[in-house]
Amino acid sequence: MSLFATPARAQHGDWVLGTNGLLSGQQAPSGIHYSNIWSYYHASGSNFAELGPLKCGPRDRVCLDLNVGGNGNLDLFVDQNVFLWTSPYKILGATYGLLVDIPFGIADANGAASLEPILTLDRRSLTLPSIQASQSATKGSITNMYVEPINLGWHLRQLDAIVSSGFFAPSGPYNSNAKLNIGFGHWTGVFGLGGVAYADTERTWSLSIYTHYLLYGSQMGRNYTLGDDVPLEWGAAKSFNLSNDIFKQVVLGAVGYAQWQATNNQIDLNPTTKVSATAIDTLEHRSVQIYAAGPAINLLTKYGLFSLRYYDEFGANATPSGRQLMFTVTL
Repeated sequence: MSLFATPARAQHGDWVLGTNGLLSGQQAPSGIHYSNIWSYYHASGSNFAELGPLKCGPRDRVCLDLNVGGNGNLDLFVDQNVFLWTSPYKILGATYGLLVDIPFGIADANGAASLEPILTLDRRSLTLPSIQASQSATKGSITNMYVEPINLGWHLRQLDAIVSSGFFAPSGPYNSNAKLNIGFGHWTGVFGLGGVAYADTERTWSLSIYTHYLLYGSQMGRNYTLGDDVPLEWGAAKSFNLSNDIFKQVVLGAVGYAQWQATNNQIDLNPTTKVSATAIDTLEHRSVQIYAAGPAINLLTKYGLFSLRYYDEFGANATPSGRQLMFTVTL
């Protein structure tokens, strides 16, 4: 699940960046697991869009103001409920598993902040349907559900690897004319590849990488398809085994994520003027990228696994830059 907007993105894509954390590039142990992943994301400022006015003519007069930018504030709460089964069965030497993620979200946005593409170009020149104006809005509900029927894990002496595939279903409520939506109004195919390398035979020093490829379907009720995204999450950690009946292990380290837009946006319109064609071309070639890093801690106990991590975003292009706090309980 995730929240997006193009050219103004909120949580940067359907995948909630930071979901996996430390040791993310490995399959969960055999058995049935439940994870509750809670996150709070905040972004504010003027980076909710960076397009500005289009200029043309010999004196660079403003021909068309895209009007998708401006200051804004966004507070986003997401609670993911992940049900995971790692089976005893093998496929191509890998352990087979599957998972379902049912997320709930609450978003509070004001000003230019939004979770959806805001294309408020001149209808007379671009024939784009208008978007309902909203200076401040709060919405909450179930968001897009994620289903991963393919989860394959290989376990070697100093390397774990994982291959996965799934999809986001448009299960959240969506209004194509609303500025703020919790559902996303499209299907998304997901392909994942990751691994954890251990520097010592005791597997206490680790470097984890887990990347995905998101293939977006066409937007319901709108004339566009988002460009594909590549989110990547990493973690570098040191594990300490504890001699305690309740507290079994603590893992300290650093985590981070990055996301790049791999293909251009596609807008299915036939411009009638040069200005219209220029505006559409600008929107189609607007590529999003973001980076983040921060500290993390995992605590394995007799009762479950607890994880706390913090991300500070930087290097944003065509997307807001914010901060995120995440807490996970796995039983």
